[in-house]
Amino acid sequence: MCSGAMLLARIPEVYYGATDPKAGTAGTLMNLLEDERFNHVAYVEAGVLEEECRLLLVQFFKKLRAKKKEEKLLKNQKKD
Repeated sequence: MCSGAMLLARIPEVYYGATDPKAGTAGTLMNLLEDERFNHVAYVEAGVLEEECRLLLVQFFKKLRAKKKEEKLLKNQKKD
């Protein structure tokens, strides 16, 4: 979805840190941004501050899962 929006907006360059091995379309599973079948092609550079970005994502989703777990426990306690 993001890659499609970038193509439609004709963004010339994309720089990112952490790849998405499950759903990445900027060089992981496929590379839509450099696919010449589209009427626009963008330059892609991956791995910018990769370790820092990966760590931020890991921490973010760890906190998100903990928050959802806590909310679920509170909801279940209110039912009792």
